[in-house]
Amino acid sequence: MPPRGFSLPPAGRGRRWELSGLIELVMAFPWLWWSWLSIQLIGTPSTTVYVIAMVAWGAFAVGSLHPRVEDFLAWKVWRLRTPNALESQLIGPAWFAACTAAGVDPNRYRVWIHEGAQVTAPPVAGSTVAVTSWSTLVLPARNLEAVLAHELAHRLALPRPVSLFVYCLQLPARMMGKALRAAWKAPVVGFLLKVFLGIYALGIIGIWAFWGFNYVIVFLLSPILAPFVVPAAARASEKYADRIAFDLGYGPALAEVFTGREFQRAQAWTTAPPQGLKDSQPLDSARLRALERLISSSPQNGHQPPF
Repeated sequence: MPPRGFSLPPAGRGRRWELSGLIELVMAFPWLWWSWLSIQLIGTPSTTVYVIAMVAWGAFAVGSLHPRVEDFLAWKVWRLRTPNALESQLIGPAWFAACTAAGVDPNRYRVWIHEGAQVTAPPVAGSTVAVTSWSTLVLPARNLEAVLAHELAHRLALPRPVSLFVYCLQLPARMMGKALRAAWKAPVVGFLLKVFLGIYALGIIGIWAFWGFNYVIVFLLSPILAPFVVPAAARASEKYADRIAFDLGYGPALAEVFTGREFQRAQAWTTAPPQGLKDSQPLDSARLRALERLISSSPQNGHQPPF
């Protein structure tokens, strides 16, 4: 139930095509291309298999717009769970406050729990919003609002149908990538994959030399570059969502969260971890510095939600 005094924002307010959403769409093109190639591979044995695979691929992408399919993605793909009674009590008022600050209807989204000790959860798609169990159970109400405003910012980047449809079309490529990563660790298969990767890289160089650089080269290079480019884009998206939370008035509250984590790390005498090229979450210290720069440049940022 909404808190007392809550009123729904005007229809359509808060639906914005943010820069991170446009970047997400651009980053999706190589995934979609490799998904299409994966379906071609599956359909190699016969035309019937190919037609079935294509129909199933498209049907699942369209079916993802149904709430039950989105729930399935949340449970089985994104590994989220529904909040328990205590978590629901903590999330409810904070979520309505964050949505009011953003000018969106909180009932259009569903908040799920991501088991983890990070401040923010990995971004998902559709109307699903993930928040970590650590933030839910540890943070005070105002700081939890700030984290939820950050998570909401990811959902403001793209409309629900677009984000769900694009994500589901990427699933064949993601499944293929997961299978290749698992095979990479096997002694014999991993060795064969490394040999193939070397030949594959030489083939790309040959195509580049004879036909010049074009979009096909970009798509062919994407599996090699993806382990580095995709996490870098994810880190940039996290910082951009921090910026949206700052614009909504939650800059100081979000900075407090990262300050507290840095203080706890210093108390434990632990060295700050280096930023790995394949890490999808920025370091707390990097996010804190970025927020501090924003706050210092806008000292009036201290917006309080209406309740």
